[in-house]
Amino acid sequence: MDKTYELADLWDRIWARRRGIGALVGIATLVTVVVALLLPPWYRAQAVLLPPSEEQSGFGIASLVRGLAMPGVRIPTEATPADVFVAILQSRTVSEQVVKRFDLQRHYHRKLLGDAVGELHRHAGFKLSAAGTLEISVEDHDRRRAADMANAYVDLLDRFNREVRMTKGRRTRIFLEQRLTETRVELTRSERVLTDYQAKRKAVAVSAEMSSAIESAAQLSAQRMALQVRLGVLRSYSRGPSEEQQQVLEQLAQLDRQLQKLPSTGIDIARLLRDVKTQEQLYLLLTAQFEEAQLAEARDVVTVEVLDKAVPPERKVRPRRGFMIGGAFLLSLAVGGVWAAFQEKPRQLTTHLDSVS
Repeated sequence: MDKTYELADLWDRIWARRRGIGALVGIATLVTVVVALLLPPWYRAQAVLLPPSEEQSGFGIASLVRGLAMPGVRIPTEATPADVFVAILQSRTVSEQVVKRFDLQRHYHRKLLGDAVGELHRHAGFKLSAAGTLEISVEDHDRRRAADMANAYVDLLDRFNREVRMTKGRRTRIFLEQRLTETRVELTRSERVLTDYQAKRKAVAVSAEMSSAIESAAQLSAQRMALQVRLGVLRSYSRGPSEEQQQVLEQLAQLDRQLQKLPSTGIDIARLLRDVKTQEQLYLLLTAQFEEAQLAEARDVVTVEVLDKAVPPERKVRPRRGFMIGGAFLLSLAVGGVWAAFQEKPRQLTTHLDSVS
């Protein structure tokens, strides 16, 4: 009975001020309608990339970008290829190119390039889905520009990867070309020395055991020199020590231990013959590496595989006018009801005090 009386009393309070509540609701709803209609629409375009993978050559894009110390790109320590792609897309280098390409300083009404980049970061998103795909989404007032900006991110990511790979391929090819020329000269010199020695001292027979030792020593020496060349290649484009350099150093130390165990050849012709064979095998190894470097530099492969290209969206993502108007209606109605309920309390208290007196 008391609860029914309290609810009836509450309803009477609200009903007594129904006009005020109605005016509040009407004004709030009308203002929200005007604001919702005046707010410019935002459209979101999305491009989807297939999961990236490491290169089969062993030079991963993560270690390569980190080693080159590309400006404006921060690569996490333990980064997957997809994480590297996200880091590149979020970098200042890529963002500034997008701002300049679409004149976003004027569209965002920003005087400074850095402010326009910050505004772009608020309207661009990069997310890895559960399936491993990379989703690039961009919001803009113009649906066509939103799609073009999303596709521009894809193009810039692809271009960045190409330039990084070309940087590695070019430096590797130049370094190997130089070492190949030096090895060719050294091979010619070793052959000439051996020929002159044989001509002066006559041919000296080499035992089968010694020949086998010479062959083994030549192979190990050639492998060691090839590893030194590889270490030089890594240092030519890296800005600091890397895991791959450490692996090469460990392999060099292992080869040095094997070479120390081999018996020394005291015969001059054996030493000369070993030098020739070493240079021959080194020349073959460097030639193969040089050809691979030329192919890596010349090839033009798409580094980014697009699953879905961004298209102009058909629907806007905000403002959600219906949600705004409905929310304003319900909120103003609730505020008006609470206001009416509490407005009646002082008057009831005064009436009660008068009746008591």
